Amino acid sequence: MQIEINRLEMLAAAKKAARVAPTHSPVEVLNGVLLESNDDTGDVYMTATNHEQSIQMKLKASVSGSGAALIKPRLLVGMLSLLDGEFVTLSADKPEVATVTGGNCMYELNCLSSQHYPKPVMPFPEETAKLSGICSLAKRTVFAVSKDEHKPALQCVNIRLKNNSMYAEACDAMKMILLKDSADFADERNFLIPGRSLQMLASISTDEDVFEVGDVGNEIVFTRKDMILSIKKLPGNYIDTNTVLKSIKPLYSAIADAVELREALDIVSVGAENEPVNLILSGDEIILRRQGEYSESRTSVSASVSRNTPGSGFFYEISSLLSLLRVITGRIKVGIDAKGFMLIKTKSEVYMQLPRREPVQKAENLKQAA
Repeated sequence: MQIEINRLEMLAAAKKAARVAPTHSPVEVLNGVLLESNDDTGDVYMTATNHEQSIQMKLKASVSGSGAALIKPRLLVGMLSLLDGEFVTLSADKPEVATVTGGNCMYELNCLSSQHYPKPVMPFPEETAKLSGICSLAKRTVFAVSKDEHKPALQCVNIRLKNNSMYAEACDAMKMILLKDSADFADERNFLIPGRSLQMLASISTDEDVFEVGDVGNEIVFTRKDMILSIKKLPGNYIDTNTVLKSIKPLYSAIADAVELREALDIVSVGAENEPVNLILSGDEIILRRQGEYSESRTSVSASVSRNTPGSGFFYEISSLLSLLRVITGRIKVGIDAKGFMLIKTKSEVYMQLPRREPVQKAENLKQAA
């Protein structure tokens, strides 16, 4: 096996493979990336897999001899990053040894055994839909997926395509995000994509990339140019998010700027760890208070308040609110019902967060601070 290939193109592919291949799998061969060359067709393929995702990329190269080599991807990334020149040569006359040459430098490395590599069968869906904006989608949804291994469906982002629109939702039982974007697909399709897999796909993509996505059996398949990514489905059915939202009837509301609210939350988060933030709608402002073990903080942002909350307000987990406000901008509408269930709305997102109980040990101090 010998190939001559563009160094930067191979480096980019190796970085993608490194995102998929595990680093410390007890099945040693899974820690490698399979590099294959076909002398008859002149094709070179790079494949990596784990228990959740499999990726295969087709690379342009000059091929002399068919063969295969199983190389640890992070080692390959390191070598390609340090080599000089536009092109590199990779040869493997023996399955257990590979040589990578570029410019005046040569690396020789031991390979894993490719004979026992569980090469995935990359399926091709008969029906696919076009999907783009993967990075934005992951950023706006993955923060809200559940980390509970006993609730596999809630570990996913639920994506629905219908009438040239994409609806996406994520929920962990304490918070929920729903968003709507345009899509190039008129029919109705539904994909339940694990949050970890969606985040990984975003890490090797750009928002401009257009994927053909479809499902085959228990796999969801994304194809783009010379890349195929297969994601294992998780079991279970998604919750009825519309019913949950309809059950919330806000009594108190305000309109504010998302960036100003985020900056205020950043201020009150200093010096406190797990304490919730106390949020109050009053007059023409949103008041934020927080008390840690060694400090207390209070700030406010200008807002158009339609109806004030009770003086004690409501308490919320601050990290979830910050995660949301780091990805939305512009004017937002904050609505809170009698029990403290909060909705934050923009033109394309609806976010729901459940309240926290008032910290008993801090309640008296907060009343005095008011």
